[in-house]
Amino acid sequence: MPKTLIGTRIRERRQTQKLTQTALAKSVGISASYLNLIEHNRRGIAGRTLLSIARELGLQPSDLTEGADATLINTLTETAKANQLSQPEMDRIEEFVGRYPGWAKLLSGLARTTLEQRETLTAMTDQMAHDPFVSETMHQILSNITAIRSTASILATAGDIPADMHSRFVNNLHADSQRLSETAQKMVDFFDHDDKSEPGAPSTAVVHDFWAAHDHVPPAHAAPELDSGPHAAPVLHTTLERYKSIENSMPADLFARTAAKLGYDPIVLADHFDTSLMTILFRMAQMPPDAGFPSFGLIEVDMSGAVLMRKPTPELALPLYSSACPLWPVYRAFAQPGQILRSALEMPSGDRVLVYALSEPSGFGSYGLPALLRSTMIFSSDPRVLSKDLPTPILAGLHCSVCPRKHCTARRVDYILA
Repeated sequence: MPKTLIGTRIRERRQTQKLTQTALAKSVGISASYLNLIEHNRRGIAGRTLLSIARELGLQPSDLTEGADATLINTLTETAKANQLSQPEMDRIEEFVGRYPGWAKLLSGLARTTLEQRETLTAMTDQMAHDPFVSETMHQILSNITAIRSTASILATAGDIPADMHSRFVNNLHADSQRLSETAQKMVDFFDHDDKSEPGAPSTAVVHDFWAAHDHVPPAHAAPELDSGPHAAPVLHTTLERYKSIENSMPADLFARTAAKLGYDPIVLADHFDTSLMTILFRMAQMPPDAGFPSFGLIEVDMSGAVLMRKPTPELALPLYSSACPLWPVYRAFAQPGQILRSALEMPSGDRVLVYALSEPSGFGSYGLPALLRSTMIFSSDPRVLSKDLPTPILAGLHCSVCPRKHCTARRVDYILA
């Protein structure tokens, strides 16, 4: 963040405390003219002078330096990009943060809350629409309600009903009501239960939670954490073994240095390290946060569109249970196995990401059956990979239900916020 904010914040704080420039300058041992230059951002400030001014104004030195406001400016910039219809003054964000830090923090907090709620809505919509447990449970609830309504209708409208038949209807009504109550309770328990590591939880959620907890760089000894249910353990084991193999053949430090020299190009890197393109894609997406490497998200799917592994980013809040936007190259890659695709996506927020997608066979097929393929897509909005020759962006979204592009020809379901 530019140092211009330091002078602006000093001036605002001094005026709030009703101090004159002369009084503040005298108390910190500098001339009033020099303080005037600082406050109007014509002179830098650091060291003893910064400490003295912060002390006199009742602030921490970090409250005046650029680091204190970097997060605010980034958050407000992202919020402005996502709400361009409001036409915010992008070139005056730094001035706004410097002059009104309290309002800036308030808006930043509201923006974060909005983003979290949008991601939660996306996840809930995805789960409600595609989770097999929810689908089956809702079917059972509707079936029980239909049976109860039918039985109750007979009892209410029929004339004389023999006693034995009347008793049967009442017993059926009682049994259906009890099943409805039990099924509804299961649904409530499912959504109230936050611990997805229990046996019976969707293995995809367990795998996602494990990798997200470790920032996609697992500890050296992760075996004890595989106790996550019989269905999830094999999946976790497979992904861990893959990561360890890649880490052993291409250590993060060496890979980061080499990738920077070779322009982060997967094809060039695969040739340099004499390995497969798929290995390079996973290596690029699973780098330690402190490696100085561009941040890449990742999604791996099978031919049904089911998500096998995911690493979301602020630009792409990936689905957990279902397929995402049909325009994503991760699905198009199934039509060209072994051919890496390079595309750019422009999201409704205005964010652009560079995408690499590749599909490969998983295991051995059988005679007369189609090959079993898995497709992987990595993506990044880092300026180091968004080169000048970026492909013409594809206007895409996250999922049709939360995508505001109402006239998209690939739309499958209506926009729920319409």
